[in-house]
Amino acid sequence: MLQKMFLSTILVFVLCHTLFSITSATSVSKEDFKKFSEELLKKDNSGISSKVTVNKQGRTNSGSSTDKADKPLLNVDEKALKHPTIASLRAMFDNYDPDVRKAEDVTTGEVQEEDKFLDAVLNTDVMNYTMKFLTDKTLFTGDKAKFKEFLKSTWFTLYSRGHRKKSSSAFEHIFLGEIKANQVSGFHNWIYFNDQESKNGLNYLGWMGETDFGKGKLLRIHFTWNGITKPVGTLFVGTTPELELALYSVCYLAYPNERCDFTLDNKMIFIQTYTFTGPKRQKLIGSAFPGA
Repeated sequence: MLQKMFLSTILVFVLCHTLFSITSATSVSKEDFKKFSEELLKKDNSGISSKVTVNKQGRTNSGSSTDKADKPLLNVDEKALKHPTIASLRAMFDNYDPDVRKAEDVTTGEVQEEDKFLDAVLNTDVMNYTMKFLTDKTLFTGDKAKFKEFLKSTWFTLYSRGHRKKSSSAFEHIFLGEIKANQVSGFHNWIYFNDQESKNGLNYLGWMGETDFGKGKLLRIHFTWNGITKPVGTLFVGTTPELELALYSVCYLAYPNERCDFTLDNKMIFIQTYTFTGPKRQKLIGSAFPGA
């Protein structure tokens, strides 16, 4: 199985590099990126944020051992969870083992779920505008099918975070979460946060910061997951998967290993990206997280 996964990863890499070309850093000025992020927010007319209620409760800090929130952070209308890109995202939640010491066993069905998610994302104004922006800035060359291959390779290629196990990917790290050396790593997506909170796998302990940009929020919070503390976690809340995927992907291409500053509804936000050198020296996303 591991040998098959390794060969599959190499095949994806070779295929992608014959289909499209990408360049990194950067033909995108800070002002370009701010205009892009504001336009991206305008194009995200899903209405999801209106279906998500945030109950911040008590304020805390990263070193606190006191639970300042006896109720869940999120209350999400079921209608929001049926949004096409959210539904296809949630379908992948049971595909991963958070323990980075354990290799992922990717089934044919799971690959199909990845493709369904990417197809749903690419069928949005947000991602179509993102592809146009990257093309105009010469950070990507290719058609929509090639853009899908780029996203698939960048976000779903498996790599090791130690123990010589292909146990991680950019998608798992950022949109779900991982456990490494008894620490919570990644975990920056509100939809997965809500899923784990509703299953009592996560305990929200309080908040440290909030930036409201109208169609969503950015929260800095303290929580435990699988009994392990995340002293400081940041989440976009009420946003669509396509908006988050677009912002992370463009920041990774335009400002790799740097802080990427932009605005949403004129509120200052940043994403810090870190690249990872994967099999055959392909460049992937090692980590990315939002802040304000």
